[in-house]
Amino acid sequence: MDNVLAIIGEYNPFHNGHLYHLKESKEKTHTDYTIAIMSGNFVQRGNAAILDKWTRAKIAILNGVDLVIELPCIYSISSAENFAMGAIKILNSLKIVDSVSFGTEIDDITILEEFADILTDEPAEYKSLLSHELSKGISYPKARENALLMYLNDIRKYANILSSPNNILAIEYLKAMNLTNSEIFPVSIKRIGPRL
Repeated sequence: MDNVLAIIGEYNPFHNGHLYHLKESKEKTHTDYTIAIMSGNFVQRGNAAILDKWTRAKIAILNGVDLVIELPCIYSISSAENFAMGAIKILNSLKIVDSVSFGTEIDDITILEEFADILTDEPAEYKSLLSHELSKGISYPKARENALLMYLNDIRKYANILSSPNNILAIEYLKAMNLTNSEIFPVSIKRIGPRL
């Protein structure tokens, strides 16, 4: 049976970091085929894509992706949580995807899974900490970060995890996989080099 890898991205525009991620993901999963779930003409936070979706899809295929599926605009311009949930639901519905790969700032996916498990289960203690943080009038993302760090009670180990958009999105992918009982195997690839 064929091994199918999925990558969720925007490729706005496709750069060397994306190529590295794609090659490493293929090598790590020994995939036969690669699917990319990609934003259309509008990307996260509602910005217009630098290149149109057709050009970006062509570039993805020229660099080793076998099939590009458009992430509907309702998800692509939404929050990280909705972006991830939309993409994971599509991958689940295909019933052929074995693994999904995403970029992270850390090597250890188990740390990200810890965060995702808390956000999936929302234990009473975490919810109480979140409520307390929100009562201070701070933003939801900052309140959530504070509550998670207090709940995990190891600031040294977890302090910088939620400061990276890649880690935040990875946690949302993992949470979406939990919430949908996905059978897809998550794979993380540590980003290398400076952030552009």
